[in-house]
Amino acid sequence: MSLETEIAALVAANNKLVDYFNGKKAAIDAAVSAAVAAAPSIVRAYWVDPLLGDDANGLGTEVNPFKTLQKAVDATPDGGRVTAWLAKDYVLDKSITTSGRQLVIAAVAGSGRKLICNEFLPEGSDQLTRMGSFWLSNGSTLQLLNVTVSLPASSAGDLSAYYALAFASGSSAPILMQVRMYNCTLELRGTFRGKLIGPGSALIALSMTGTAVPSALNGSLVVGVAAGSLSKDLGHIITNLSSL
Repeated sequence: MSLETEIAALVAANNKLVDYFNGKKAAIDAAVSAAVAAAPSIVRAYWVDPLLGDDANGLGTEVNPFKTLQKAVDATPDGGRVTAWLAKDYVLDKSITTSGRQLVIAAVAGSGRKLICNEFLPEGSDQLTRMGSFWLSNGSTLQLLNVTVSLPASSAGDLSAYYALAFASGSSAPILMQVRMYNCTLELRGTFRGKLIGPGSALIALSMTGTAVPSALNGSLVVGVAAGSLSKDLGHIITNLSSL
């Protein structure tokens, strides 16, 4: 066999290998693209309408919304982020369990939408009064955008330690509890004896932008922090507020 023939054979073999590789690569790329396209997004946005929404048959769209915030949370994969748009004022009279989701409660700017927190008695052995709240766990965070948070006039007598807008509990409590309010209004319907951020986490991050804190809430922002405490002196709290 001549040298030219051997070289031609080697070139042909090499071309076959290149064709085989390109074919396999194309098949792998197609399979990866199909898998990515089929994987559900962990970032969700849903509309919630407590009057016209439907948790059983709703799609969470603006024209076919869910009824409850809990449904919007449950329809989001664990570890994902969900923005729940309030189509109407929403009465919160239970604890929303976030179960690892990053939760954003939002309203269209200028809509005047309210999140109305009411008192309730929990099921089970703990019969002390609580308020409508968000039970944060694992990596959960809470953001409120363009809403009025209406806080209840607290009942007389003992209140639950979890009488707070946001709290954590047990082994699933996040190490860092994060709450952010952006362009929100804090409304008091009477004497409020609870907290914005309750117990459960070793570290707390509180951000308030475009959100004024009524003087009546001084000392009611974070559990265990007295009114007038300077933020710089609190090693376990990160906040853009100079005092709590």
